[in-house]
Amino acid sequence: MSEANLKREFDAAFFAAWGDLAGELDALYTPPGGVAETVQVLVDTGVAQFGEDFAAVSHYSTFVTFRRAQVEPEAGATLVVDGTTYTLAQRVESSDESVSRWAVQP
Repeated sequence: MSEANLKREFDAAFFAAWGDLAGELDALYTPPGGVAETVQVLVDTGVAQFGEDFAAVSHYSTFVTFRRAQVEPEAGATLVVDGTTYTLAQRVESSDESVSRWAVQP
């Protein structure tokens, strides 16, 4: 089995297990000028803190991970997750043959 196939199988199993534990992972993905389709995603929201003095700056960021076996995401597409709409801004480096991770804007 190739590494790419192993990653795809692992990610499919992980998404299924995570969905069983955490609840629904389904989202509505709409490419620019395209037709909406249901896909499974993981949403990560975090805060990056810069500086340790009284002038520290916080940056809030949201990333969405897609299974590439389901869709090949495009910049400018929209994604609706639990009633929140995101716009795909930029693919990030942690993507691989199996998953595509994107920075999104609410």
